Amino acid sequence: MLTRLLTAWHRIWMSLWALPLLMVLVAAAAALLAVHLPLSQGDNSVWFLYSGSAEEAPPFLTSLVTAMITMATLVISITMVVLTLAAQQLGPRLIRSFMADRRTQVTLGLFFATVVYLLLVLRGAYGNVEQVPNLAVSIGTLLVLLCLVALLVFVHHLARSIIADNTIERVGETLDDDIERLLPERDGKSESEPDTRPSDTGTPLSLTANGYVQALDYEGLVDCAKDADAVIEISFKPGRHVVEGSTYAWISPASAANDDIRDQIEDCVVVGGERTSVQDLEAPIRQLVEVALRALSPSINDPFTAMAVIDRLTTSLAKIMRRGSAQCVWTDEDGAVRLIAPHSTFADIVQEAFRQIRQHGSEQPAILIRLVESLGQLLALANKDQRAALKEQVEIVLETGRRDIAQKQDLEALERRAAEALDRADEKKPKKN
Repeated sequence: MLTRLLTAWHRIWMSLWALPLLMVLVAAAAALLAVHLPLSQGDNSVWFLYSGSAEEAPPFLTSLVTAMITMATLVISITMVVLTLAAQQLGPRLIRSFMADRRTQVTLGLFFATVVYLLLVLRGAYGNVEQVPNLAVSIGTLLVLLCLVALLVFVHHLARSIIADNTIERVGETLDDDIERLLPERDGKSESEPDTRPSDTGTPLSLTANGYVQALDYEGLVDCAKDADAVIEISFKPGRHVVEGSTYAWISPASAANDDIRDQIEDCVVVGGERTSVQDLEAPIRQLVEVALRALSPSINDPFTAMAVIDRLTTSLAKIMRRGSAQCVWTDEDGAVRLIAPHSTFADIVQEAFRQIRQHGSEQPAILIRLVESLGQLLALANKDQRAALKEQVEIVLETGRRDIAQKQDLEALERRAAEALDRADEKKPKKN
């Protein structure tokens, strides 16, 4: 249940409507309260309060509402243009990053909240000739002025957000946050990765849903296994696409595989129509890779953006190397193994980060050279368990360059960088006496 709530909260957190809706509700409550709190002008008038009569308040508020609706329409139009450009140049999956931007949500929320506030104050001002809602009108005027400033800041923010480097950094920061959330601190022990592939033993369990695995309720699976006195082996990790009828888990012993346990296990699997970063560390990596692939496409042909993606991936991979491995074996309170599930190994993550960039940039020496240089930086930081995956990537990039680079000088530069990268790996090896 907690995992499903976390997935639902992530969906709300990434939406464009949640925060603006909350701001609208606050504005509605403030309008209903302010319209019943008039402040007397008299001899002790406050200079910043509305000083008009009760008859003049509705026309004034009507003018403010009309202006705000026009500005709100302008903000929505600008936002849609930027989202369209982002989808074309950076990739449609990057739209979620723009929608989750808090400054965009606050700006939209401020405009809609102001419109709702003015409408409710206008409703209360009509027909009220005994008291002047000067406080409510003054707050509405202040909100309109604040919206004017917000419009200027919003246009500046959107202009900067469409720049590829800023988008890359924003997605990279999200990736870094996911790394800290999903990977534990390194405990100083050996990080050799256990083989968590299912053993194909026990009774197979079939899936009755289609889509991407967005999250797994590991604690719930452990409780299910403990109640049945069994061991559950999961065959996939979050982010995997599954189809109905496929075998997704095994349970041992076979006597534990009844209909109730099957339903309980499947309830612990959250399946949706898209990949999310709730438990999938590769999802934000794929977003960065998509930016690089768009940049390397013939229609855009922007290798500098692709190299910026490689640099940002290198920064995040270095952070991953300083963390521990994700948990793959779960036990109950008595120490008995109850759940075995695969996770993204360091080799998987490195391959996800660099494979498609290498494939699409195979004929561009600058891309291959930057890949080798980045791998060399990581090799200088790697431990013995990470070194093999990085060296393999260096060798694959070098082989790709020898196959596709036609210019001799470019190939020599790539080979030189690859030799330097592999030398860094050799320097990390302990010296023999």
